[in-house]
Amino acid sequence: MIDSDIIKRCQRGEEDACDELFKAVGKKALWTAYLMAGCMDIAEDIIQEAFFECFRCIKNLQNPQLFPAWFKRILVRTCRRIIQKEKRKLTVSFDDDVSEALASSCDDFEKVEMDQTSLTIRKAVNGLNPEMRMTVILYYYDDMTIREIAQAMNCFQGTVKSRLYYAKKVLEKELRKEFTVNSIEALSYQRKECSANE
Repeated sequence: MIDSDIIKRCQRGEEDACDELFKAVGKKALWTAYLMAGCMDIAEDIIQEAFFECFRCIKNLQNPQLFPAWFKRILVRTCRRIIQKEKRKLTVSFDDDVSEALASSCDDFEKVEMDQTSLTIRKAVNGLNPEMRMTVILYYYDDMTIREIAQAMNCFQGTVKSRLYYAKKVLEKELRKEFTVNSIEALSYQRKECSANE
């Protein structure tokens, strides 16, 4: 959770507070952008533009406690715009060097298993269309709720649920090529289930 005092200091234009805020959320945001864009260079561009927009508009944020959701909306909009501007299919290489560098630089990456299974899953996620991919990443990697994703992506909660449902079907089909049926059932996103009250 981001300290409200840091947000208020950013709103007053204190540069050291902006640095603190970037250090607090920048690495996780970079990981999210990397998963969405599939290219570290593009992810870094996304982060640069997202934080520029964040610091330009942070004075308009009335409730500092809402910063995480507010910033996530900026990040998602920036991802969409830059990815669309690329006009090419972005593929994730998931180079060991990049993954290890990201993992070693952020405690949040301890959750991510850097093994063949997670690599296969991430490649399958990358094969989804951009809207589905973003939805899956926000839900399963960033632990956002259905409601939060709908707000960030400016769509209905039903749309989010539909994207997750169809993405899961596509991923199961792709993963069947790599794993046994029992393995897929075990990997079948036990962490979270889409429920109506999220």
